Amino acid sequence: MRVATFSLCLGLLWALGGLAAQAQVQRCTDARTGQVTYTDGACANGQRAVEVLPAQSAEEKAAQEAQYQAAQERWQAEYERAEAARRTQAELAAAQAAAAAAQRPPPPAPAPAQPQVVPVPYPVYPAYPALPPHWPGHRPPQVRPPGPSGPPGPGWQCNVFRCYDGKGNVVPRP
Repeated sequence: MRVATFSLCLGLLWALGGLAAQAQVQRCTDARTGQVTYTDGACANGQRAVEVLPAQSAEEKAAQEAQYQAAQERWQAEYERAEAARRTQAELAAAQAAAAAAQRPPPPAPAPAQPQVVPVPYPVYPAYPALPPHWPGHRPPQVRPPGPSGPPGPGWQCNVFRCYDGKGNVVPRP
């Protein structure tokens, strides 16, 4: 019972301490490595803590919020003033353009368009008539070139399929 009460009190103190430190910034420096970190909570054990930005009081928060609202209102008023000036300027420009257009004489009627001949940079040839398609029954006959007559002469070497001469000629074996 006593341990549970102690741990409950310790937990409440820890939670309340964390809530109080929510708005402040701590600069934590590790004593061993010298690495610097910033946090809005507590520094870890073995780190040196320096409070960089203290927590704001309720009055400071209210003053900051009022300052923010005043700045928002100033910005909104400036935006509306600039927008009104832009609209006035656009209306003035449109009125000047309309007045200038009214003073100009009407444009002349467009002349009828003349067909223009554009020279072609390359010669144009007449189209050739289409060739009839090759149907299976209309194919030209396949003619094989005549083979060598008789056995090859001297200087030829033959294997089972072909005969070769020393000049690069090849013929099927007779």
